[in-house]
Amino acid sequence: MKITNIKFNNTVIPFQNSVNTEEIKDRETLNNTLPYFLDKVLIGIMLGDGNISRSSLTSNSRFEMSFGQKYKEYAESIGNLFIDYVSESSKTMPIKTVELKLKDKVYTNYRFKTASLPIFNKYHSLFYKMETQINLNSKNSVSKKSSLRFIKIIPSNILELLDPISLAYLIMSDGNYDKSRNRVRIYTNSYSKEEVDMLSKALNTKFGIYTAVLHDRKDQWIITIGATQLDSLRNLVSPYFHHTLLYRIGILEEVE
Repeated sequence: MKITNIKFNNTVIPFQNSVNTEEIKDRETLNNTLPYFLDKVLIGIMLGDGNISRSSLTSNSRFEMSFGQKYKEYAESIGNLFIDYVSESSKTMPIKTVELKLKDKVYTNYRFKTASLPIFNKYHSLFYKMETQINLNSKNSVSKKSSLRFIKIIPSNILELLDPISLAYLIMSDGNYDKSRNRVRIYTNSYSKEEVDMLSKALNTKFGIYTAVLHDRKDQWIITIGATQLDSLRNLVSPYFHHTLLYRIGILEEVE
């Protein structure tokens, strides 16, 4: 496993940023289960802004993720972690550069996607439920057509899925450090209040770290980890943080 050292409270902590490829011995492994480290990385990312796409219940699934222009190094680290699961044509360059023009500015984003593989089907089943969507016709008449779509959820067994790796990647994905109040916020806005409560309770139970659920706006809720809990949080997750994202737990300043 690749190790990079970071320093927190004058203690050198190893940053674990790759998986031992010896754990992936053959194609059968790819079809059955991810190695433990990658499993927990994917759990954390999927709780955040990761995506697993599946065109139907009979098709295979693929993991996808987009990154803003400040996050090239982090994007490359994710590409390196999941390099064994991309298509052969993408192995030399798993991270794709996409230029987006908004008004008079051009922004560079980065995108990553794996091949569609059976191994990701169980994660799709964990993080998505199927919902019927009613579509009115163009004249908004009584005549309706229904379609099915996948809605992202927090798994009901999230307590048993969590570990420090997954918490680290959740915060790297959807967390930030609120300097004015010395706290970490996790932006769980896309989930229901019941799901956010469940995740908050799971974090409390699993790690002994007190978290609070706060109303953000409309029907959206976030999780906060206050000042008295920060040392415990940092000791728990900092070994798994990419060095460019340590500002999200208040260890370093954000680089503009």
